[in-house]
Amino acid sequence: MKIGGIIEASREDIPGKVCMVIFTVGCNFNCEFCHNKHLLMIDAGKEYSMKQLLGLIKNNFLVNAISITGGEPTLQEDIIMLCAELKKLGKFISFDTNGSTPSIVKKLLPHIDRIALDLMGPLMEKRLEEITKTPINPNILIETFDLINQNKHVNFEIRTHYVKNLLNPRDINQIISFLKHKSFSGNYVLQQYQYSNGLEQNIKEKFQIPEHNDLLNVLKPYLKKNLPFQLYIRDEIVGYSEIHEVFQEIL
Repeated sequence: MKIGGIIEASREDIPGKVCMVIFTVGCNFNCEFCHNKHLLMIDAGKEYSMKQLLGLIKNNFLVNAISITGGEPTLQEDIIMLCAELKKLGKFISFDTNGSTPSIVKKLLPHIDRIALDLMGPLMEKRLEEITKTPINPNILIETFDLINQNKHVNFEIRTHYVKNLLNPRDINQIISFLKHKSFSGNYVLQQYQYSNGLEQNIKEKFQIPEHNDLLNVLKPYLKKNLPFQLYIRDEIVGYSEIHEVFQEIL
């Protein structure tokens, strides 16, 4: 398996847990603003055998949870085997995906405890291609969503990285409307976009980090809406926080 990096212990990747973070390399989307751009380089990462990787995890006595992220982890051939082995070890497993491979996600679901699905934008073909620079059939992402949403034993989070100058409040409204229509009952997280290391200056000028107030203004209209799911903000000011709690502190 090709691994782009490992964090031994993190408090930021799984809410309420200290976890080991495993970054896989490669992605089938081509987002210009990608916050993990270094994982997409041709020579990125290092090959680990399953034995080596499991050995590192077994010897990490600091954590009992594993976050698998990327890149796009479902592109790794051994990913189902890895999650199955981690489950045998009694680890809490959190998995990040862009939703583009529902057949892999279906096989992963029995072995994981939490899944975070990154919705880059509203589920409309033209808009998704504008955001990801990749032709995407929205029905594939909807298939992945439905598979997870119907599986009630998995903690399900949807998140969108809010990129200033690329996304807008209308995009978020369309995502929230979709989730409400689908009776989603997990957490929807509007996440502050961050620059990655080595990002070109022209990309930094094109796509900007939203301010805390930008995120608040996007979500404020939903404070009094009767939604079947929880709304969260995740940024450098409040960390990972439910919006009613954030606005209560302001008032």
